[in-house]
Amino acid sequence: MADSKPMRFLAGDIGGTKALLEIFERAGKGYRTIQRTEKPSGQYPTFEALLGDFVQSQNVEIGAAAFSVAAPLHEGRGRFTNLPWQMDEAVAARELGLPRLRLVNDFVAAALGIPELAPADLLWLHPATLNPRGVRVVLGAGTGLGMGFATPQADGQDFDAWPSEGGHADFAPRSDEEVEIWRWAHQVIQGRVGYERLISGSGLSLLYAFYEAQRQGRAPETREATALTPAAVSEAYRMGRDPSARRAVDKFLDLLGGFAGNAALQYLPSGGVYLAGGVIAHLASAVPKSPLLRSFVDKGRLSDAVRRCPLALVRNPELELMGARLVAVQLGASGRPASRRS
Repeated sequence: MADSKPMRFLAGDIGGTKALLEIFERAGKGYRTIQRTEKPSGQYPTFEALLGDFVQSQNVEIGAAAFSVAAPLHEGRGRFTNLPWQMDEAVAARELGLPRLRLVNDFVAAALGIPELAPADLLWLHPATLNPRGVRVVLGAGTGLGMGFATPQADGQDFDAWPSEGGHADFAPRSDEEVEIWRWAHQVIQGRVGYERLISGSGLSLLYAFYEAQRQGRAPETREATALTPAAVSEAYRMGRDPSARRAVDKFLDLLGGFAGNAALQYLPSGGVYLAGGVIAHLASAVPKSPLLRSFVDKGRLSDAVRRCPLALVRNPELELMGARLVAVQLGASGRPASRRS
C-alpha cells in the first residue's frame, strides 16, 4: 500500500540578525505549520550550522527546502551581506541530508510572495486598477533599500522573479532643499550618495541629523550632528515633540514615494508597486498624511503613466518567508522551482 503521508517542507527567511524557520505541509489550498522557530543567525558560524541545529532536532523527513537570504546569488552560491557566511546550495543540501534545496534572494522571495498575502496584509495607498497577471515590483526600506520584481511567464499562469540593486542608484535631488541634503550626505559619507543612503534605517538617522543641524543653526556641511537611531527617530515622531524628527520622517516618506514612482516608470507595473521593510512598517501610521503619494505620481509629463500603477504598503512582516515557502513547494512538486532567477 502506498504511503499517503504528505510531503514535508522546510522554508526560512534568514537575515543578518535573526532567522525565521518553518517546517510545514500542504493543507488544501494553504499550509499547516508543523514546527516553527526563530534563531539568532549571527550566533552561528555557518549557514549549515544554523539550519542543522534546527533540522536535526526535529526528526522529520523533509522533501524540499527553500530559504530567502539577504545576499546576491549566482547559480546557487553567494556570500551573505551582513554575516561572514559563504553559501552553496549543493553543499548545504549534502551536509543537511536534504534531497532538494534552493537559496533565493530575499527580494526575489518577496516578489514571489505577493500573491500569498491576505487582503488585510495590504494597505492600498493608490488603488488603481490591478492586473493580477501584470509586472509587480517590491521595494523594501529596512537596513538597506531592497528591490525585486516579477514578470509573468508566457503561459500567463506563473511568474519569474528577478533581483535588482536599484536601491543603489544615484540619488537625484528634486529641489534646493534636496541639493543641500545631497551635500550633507556627501560630506558625511565622503563619497557617492545613492538612494539607499537616505531611504533606509541609517538614512532616516542621517535625515534627522541634517534637520537637527539646521534647527541649531549649524551649517549642513559640518559633520557634528545630533544623531538618533531609526527607532528613536520614529518614536520622537510619534511623540510629536521633536520638529527635526517630524521633518526627517516627512522627507523620508517623500523620497520613498519619489523612488517608488521611478520604479513605476521603469517597469510600468500594472500588478502593483509594494512597499515593505521594517522602517516603512514602523512609519505606517505617518504615511496617509505624508508627501509619499504625491511624490509617487509627480512625474511631470509621465504622471498619468504612474497613476495607472497601483501602490500598496505591505503590513505582513513575513513576506519573504511566504515566497520561500512557495519556492519549496514548487521545488518538491517538480524537482525545480518555477523560477531560477535568484
